[in-house]
Amino acid sequence: MEQFFLDLRPAIVKAVRRDMEKIRQEIGNEHLYSAALVTDSDCITLFLAVNTEEALAKRDQKERKPKRLAELRKYWSEELVSQVADGSFSLNRYIPDEWAYSDGKDSELNQISQRLYDQEETLSNAPDDVYDEVHEQFQEQLLETVTLAFETLRTEGVFGPEVLCFVSMSDDERTPEIEDASAQRLNTPEQYEQFQNWTAFFNE
Repeated sequence: MEQFFLDLRPAIVKAVRRDMEKIRQEIGNEHLYSAALVTDSDCITLFLAVNTEEALAKRDQKERKPKRLAELRKYWSEELVSQVADGSFSLNRYIPDEWAYSDGKDSELNQISQRLYDQEETLSNAPDDVYDEVHEQFQEQLLETVTLAFETLRTEGVFGPEVLCFVSMSDDERTPEIEDASAQRLNTPEQYEQFQNWTAFFNE
């Protein structure tokens, strides 16, 4: 399995590099502020999501409509909703599923997802008494590999110093921990503090 992930890392870097070439053409002069590589709770899919300040502003504008604010009050504190209403807090700033830009259907990340699925299928043949341990190791190695790929992309300049990067997992109780650890590792202390502050207020 070790060789599988050694081979996977450069493949992720190559796929994201190509995706970002297309995405940068799409966003034009908009200002990229954050990027995330997102997997699922079984770690058998991987996709890239990025967002710009301009796209975020458009999305946030919709959140400030009276009907939407009334809905938000059912789930969030009045303090948070008030800040959404006056534009001082964005509910969507670090939520990859709500971002405007992602890799396309022809992305090589789709091929990587297939490789992950096939590898996990192979692991599922393990005896029951070791399956949980093997599966956990597989997931840990994927998260580490994705983080290492992000570090390489940083070094190459695919994501500049102004872009806050992190790894995420869709719909899983581990998501906050995964996002926090990767955000701390991949960004400056100032960026990480910004991410932490947003997360703390979002989760109040």
